[in-house]
Order: sequence, then structure tokens, then C-alpha cells
Amino acid sequence: MYAAPHGATRGVGGISVRRGSEGRGGARTRWGADAESVAVVGYVGPARVLDASLQGDSLFLVIRRYGTGVAGTLSGEEGIDGRLLRFAATPWDFSAPWVRRALERAAVRESGDGWELMGPLGAYRFTLELSPRGEPRSLSIRREREGSERIGMRYGPERNYTAGRIPSWIEWSFSGSVVTLKVEDHAPADPAKIRYGTRVENGWTILRLDEPGGRSLVRWLLGLSEGGTER
Repeated sequence: MYAAPHGATRGVGGISVRRGSEGRGGARTRWGADAESVAVVGYVGPARVLDASLQGDSLFLVIRRYGTGVAGTLSGEEGIDGRLLRFAATPWDFSAPWVRRALERAAVRESGDGWELMGPLGAYRFTLELSPRGEPRSLSIRREREGSERIGMRYGPERNYTAGRIPSWIEWSFSGSVVTLKVEDHAPADPAKIRYGTRVENGWTILRLDEPGGRSLVRWLLGLSEGGTER
């Protein structure tokens, strides 16, 4: 079910963020996804605070509160490539052909009352735990040549939405940060109505991704060190 091909979707939910000693925060978020592209908008109260989009390897992101953003093409130097970032952003969607191939070729073994799938995922390795019904319980993604966990995800119980059954919540853990999304709505979308990017306002500073400042901003948001490894 999670790997079945589907059209564009949109969603709404609440996000809570806990980032080490930097404290906690929360926001409302809306997203739209189609094939290898995804767009996300974040709100705190009535204020729009974040715009982000990914189309293939092309990334655009702006933090409105600081008037700072980044735009450019992901090259993998940031510690993650475009298609993996797309998958990590919507980890209930296993429909991309490269993800389906990885699942089909994975080693499978019994684990408790469910199943565990392990194998390569591009330049990374993954471990996916499934319930007896085939529902995802957890997913970890590591660099192929590194032993430490790059990012871990936990899935809540399934809920039926207009666009089908997906987990009711997802939790991401990486580099001391924990982000939890509680999904309120997940529905089919018109791909022509998904907006990638936003109008750049006067006074904003949009860094290029191939500049040191742009790479540093992306690494900070992803919880990566300047060397592209976990802190």
C-alpha cells in the first residue's frame, strides 16, 4: 500500500521541534507533494515563517523571520541528496521507483512479532521495521560507510485519510533533534496548484547553495556538522 504509485497529494499537520539545548518550538505546516517534488509552508499563529521546496535536486528555502534563505542544486556535499531528502520529508511514501527497488531487494528477517527489512538505499543503508500487517514501525537511514545513525523515524498507528491510510504521526530523530508531525489531513491534490518557491521580498538575503554560507545554513537545518557528519 505504501509503495503503490499515486498522484499528487497535499497535507496539513502540527509540528513540534526539540533541538538539544536550544529548547522547544512548534508550528503548523502545509505541504504538497508530486513525484520527486515537495513544497512545505510553516506557520506560527497567523504568521507564515517558512517556505521550502524541493524539485529533484533543486532546493529553495527561506526562513521569513530572519529574511534569510538558500537556493541551488544539492550536490551531496551537504550530507544528503535531493531524492533522499524528498523521501525523508515524506517517509510514509515508498512509491518512488528507486525506493521500491530497494525494498524488493532488501534482506528480510523476522523481528519480534513483525519483520525487518535491511539493504542499500542509494549511497545509504536502511533498516525498516514492519508490523505483522506490513505497517511501518520505524526506519533508520545511515551512510553506507558510516556506523552512526544519520536519521531515525518512528511511525504512529495508521489512520484513514482521503488519500488513503498513512501513519497518524511521524517522528524524526537526528543529531540531537526530535521533530514530530501529527497528520491532520492527507488528500489528493491538483499538481498544477502546488506552489514551489515564493516571491523573494525586498531585504531578504538568499544565499547560493554553492556558497559556504548557503551550505552552512542547510547543514544547520539538517543537524549536520560542517564536515557533513553527525555531531
